[in-house]
Amino acid sequence: MSEITLSKSADKSVRIQVLTMLYEKAEGKVFHADTFRQRNMNYALAIFAGLIAAELKLGNQVPHYILSATLTILMTIFTVWDRRWHKTKHGWDATSRACYRNLAKLTNNSEQDVTFATYEAKGEGTAELGSWQPIVFYFLVVASVASFWVLGK
Repeated sequence: MSEITLSKSADKSVRIQVLTMLYEKAEGKVFHADTFRQRNMNYALAIFAGLIAAELKLGNQVPHYILSATLTILMTIFTVWDRRWHKTKHGWDATSRACYRNLAKLTNNSEQDVTFATYEAKGEGTAELGSWQPIVFYFLVVASVASFWVLGK
């Protein structure tokens, strides 16, 4: 993480441009992370449904534990991947909020230096474990593990 200081001796409009540019970049990254997380969810649901259907359709042709193990591994990977993107989204969201606050500070008092981080990594800590999307992924992992017993009979 790097820090940038906009000196009070610099032109106010240029300092506002720099903060606005970083704000827009952060908002774009938030949108990208959210879009990627949704796409990740769509793929996970499609793969889950496909492998469950394959287990039901193939019956005894393929040992159920191979498909269940594959399903469990894939759903775990999707869950971990979603967690990483969720944290990234919150980091960029915190960066966006910090830029907005700095824009307000600079607008209210242009006779001050403004120092800010180009990415607020501490924002990643605000990514909650219990929001709806992670819960869906947890359910997919639990259902994948349960498929060893439910579909094995």
